[in-house]
Amino acid sequence: MNISDLVETVLLMFEFWIQTHWYIAFAMSLATNLGIYIVAASSIEFLTNQITKRGSFGRFVDNRPFKKGQRTNEMKNGVLACVTFALVSLLARSLFVGIVPESISQLLMEVLVFTVFYETYSYFVHRILHTQRFRAFHSVHHYSVRTTPWGAYSVHPIEALLIGMSAPLFMSVFSVHLSVIFGFHILGVIFTMVIHSNLEFNERFILFRLLNRYIKYHSAHHSIGNVNFGFVNSFWDSCFGTKLVEPKVVNK
Repeated sequence: MNISDLVETVLLMFEFWIQTHWYIAFAMSLATNLGIYIVAASSIEFLTNQITKRGSFGRFVDNRPFKKGQRTNEMKNGVLACVTFALVSLLARSLFVGIVPESISQLLMEVLVFTVFYETYSYFVHRILHTQRFRAFHSVHHYSVRTTPWGAYSVHPIEALLIGMSAPLFMSVFSVHLSVIFGFHILGVIFTMVIHSNLEFNERFILFRLLNRYIKYHSAHHSIGNVNFGFVNSFWDSCFGTKLVEPKVVNK
C-alpha cells in the first residue's frame, strides 16, 4: 500500500465514522485511543529504558522509587481516560466543517489558532485543578511523583473530561476540519507521554536539548507542585509568575 492508498483509506474511515451509528463510532474511537495509548506508552518506555541503560546517551531525571501499585494504577486510569476521550469525540461528529482543509493556508491558520487556544485552555484548566476545590481530582494524576509514559493520562474522569472537551469547545466557536483535530490529538498524546518519560538526554543535539527542557520542566511540576502549568509553552507561566526557570528535581 502506497501513501495515496493509505490516505484514501483513512479518509474513507473518517467518512464511515461520521455516518455510522453512534455506538459503532464510539467503539472505533475507543479502539483508536487505546491503540495510541498502549503503543505510544510501550514504545516510549522501551526507548527510555534502553537509553538509560547506556549512560552515555541519557539518564532518568528523577531516580526515586515508584510508589506501590503505581504502574497498575496508571494503566487503569489511562484506560478510563481513553473511554472518556472516546465518548467526548462523538460531539465532534456534529461540529466539524469538513475532513481535510482545502488549502495549506487554511491548514496553517487552523493549526495556529488551535495551538493558541489549547495552550491557553490547558494552562488555566491546570491552574483551576490545583485550587482547593478541584485538588482532590487532580491528585489522581499527581500520585505519580516520578513520572512515566503510562502516567501521562492517569487522571480522574473529571480531569479526562476537561482534557477531552477542549476540542469540542474549540470547534463550537471556530471552523476547523476533523483531520486537524485528530492530528492534534495524536501528537498531543505522544507529546504528553514524552514529557512524562522522566528521561534526560545527553545534550549533543539541539533536538535533545529542546526535549530535555520540556521533560525537566514538567518533571519539576510533578516534584514541586504549583509551578510550570504550561503544556508546550511557558508564556502564561511567565505572565502569572508560575514559571520555574531552573527546575530542580530530587534524585535519590
